[in-house]
Amino acid sequence: MDETRRPPAPRGRMRMLTDEVLDGFELGQMRCLSCSGYGNCGYKSYFLNPAEGGVASVCMRRRKQLQCRRDGIEYSDDLLAETL
Repeated sequence: MDETRRPPAPRGRMRMLTDEVLDGFELGQMRCLSCSGYGNCGYKSYFLNPAEGGVASVCMRRRKQLQCRRDGIEYSDDLLAETL
């Protein structure tokens, strides 16, 4: 068996991790920390990670908190209503 083969990429709602998603931040700053203990908080989003291979789980709440801190805006959960 050829060891360079990779399993097929998941299909469906998986999106690519792009510069637009990262928005100038490092992936490590936005990784899901499973705050709920199971990662079922509702803020976790999965992205295909072409740089590292595999899947990256991003906490969209942490992402928005970082953006607000950078932009000098007070954070509110109401600000999470954005689409990528």
